[in-house]
Amino acid sequence: MAAPTVKVEIAFDLSAAGQGNFLTLDDPVRGELGNATYPLAGDTLQDVSEYVRSIRWRRGRSNALERFQAGACDVTLDNRTRLFDPTAGTAVSPYGVSLKPRKEIVVTLDDQTEFVGQVEDWDLAYTVSGDSTTLAKAADGFALLSQQTISPHLATAQTTGQRVAAILDRAEIGWSGARRDIDTGLADLVGENIGGTTSPAPVNALTYLQRVEADEPGALFIAKNGFLTFRQRTDLQQVTTVSFADDGTGVPFTTIAVEYGTEQLRNSVEVSRLNAGTAVASDAASQADYGVIAYEQRDSLLDSATQAQSLADWLVNLYGQPQLRINEVGFVLNSLSPSQVSDLLSLELGDAVQVVYTPNGIGDPIDRYVAIDSIEHEISPSQHRMVFGLSQTIGAFVLNSDVFGELDDDILGF
Repeated sequence: MAAPTVKVEIAFDLSAAGQGNFLTLDDPVRGELGNATYPLAGDTLQDVSEYVRSIRWRRGRSNALERFQAGACDVTLDNRTRLFDPTAGTAVSPYGVSLKPRKEIVVTLDDQTEFVGQVEDWDLAYTVSGDSTTLAKAADGFALLSQQTISPHLATAQTTGQRVAAILDRAEIGWSGARRDIDTGLADLVGENIGGTTSPAPVNALTYLQRVEADEPGALFIAKNGFLTFRQRTDLQQVTTVSFADDGTGVPFTTIAVEYGTEQLRNSVEVSRLNAGTAVASDAASQADYGVIAYEQRDSLLDSATQAQSLADWLVNLYGQPQLRINEVGFVLNSLSPSQVSDLLSLELGDAVQVVYTPNGIGDPIDRYVAIDSIEHEISPSQHRMVFGLSQTIGAFVLNSDVFGELDDDILGF
């Protein structure tokens, strides 16, 4: 058994160091336009895998009550020959002169893309012994969105997915249509003056899109291939064929974390609509047992009181009572079979999987369907570890579903 093959590519402009075969004006061989052998100069992805000492990346959120955050990737590169040093000179390094922020980085495992982002910082660490390293600190596309603003304008009544797409289409955002995967969305949003009417002002792009996400409620994140992805709530209930299990029925894990308490308890919920009323839902029995634990969703863009009430009721039903929750499962990929590794690498944020675990091999197993909130890889020369952060699936009733098809066990969806 062996861990998957890791490849790290970073975009560098080799022509800036006078290297590479690129189009050259007035050159009899390399000066012909349209010649694929000699492309235009500029950033091209370079395989730097042989210099990687360690790598760690994480995408996702802390739990289902939070929004997805920008994914982060740290790559430690061997820099003993000053290959990744902007001051080394072109005679030493073909990369150094273009070692700048916002360089594209792509990480693949067994030729499957797992992280796409931009290097935000290059941290150089020198030692008098000569064992020098360069740390490339990267983030995915959410980092760019968090720094962009939406100009004030009138948004028409739309579904959640249509609103996301419309914002991405804005000239000031300019997110490529080829690098997105947007569901239509099931929730209907009101038309609104984005940025206000009295003193219109730009609005943070990521904050606004996450507000739309909460109204679905769905999942908005940067996928492993770099696509901005919006998944509507019914899409999050499609249970994958992958399971994590300690009884031989699924991929075996090496660590598991379980919680049972008030960490995600919410027994008083308010959903206040923009310039409209407030929907309220509560679990009186839970409040009597544990006190009032409130959750508020402000300035919802939902277009009706009915939708707001359905959302409030659903949140209370899902989080009103304490439940035993499996919130993390870890794997050492070196010890798994190729097919098991392939199963793990096939999973994406928002996917639903089954977890089966019998503590100490005693008594009844803990058997839960959970949603993937975060995915983390940590790779060193000796080990490849993968960790999934998990939360309870959106357990709404699904007709004819083997998992969510029993009315007594599941929450009625909306």
